[in-house]
Amino acid sequence: MTQALTLTVTYADRTQTTRSRTLTEATAHTPALAATARELLTSLGLQRARVRTLALRAERLRPAEHTVHQLTFDDRDQKLRRLEAALDRTAIRYGPGITGAASTFPQVG
Repeated sequence: MTQALTLTVTYADRTQTTRSRTLTEATAHTPALAATARELLTSLGLQRARVRTLALRAERLRPAEHTVHQLTFDDRDQKLRRLEAALDRTAIRYGPGITGAASTFPQVG
């Protein structure tokens, strides 16, 4: 679980800009992390910048059993968390790439 994300942008002239965001609670939930990463990138206001690299770093890592999860009434969020955990267990058991969006698999027929 991570409690902070840091985005570093390196431009064509090799200068860098860094932005960090501390999360309200530690998480490994992909949609929450992706939304935070998008917010960090949007906050830079890059219009026509020549970007060489983007680096996203998870910081303040801690074991899942040492974190607290805020309960909500949002059943959709809980379903997504359970689905993500099931996909992780499947990938560990059968290997990476065994699950994913249906549109990413070759069509049969």
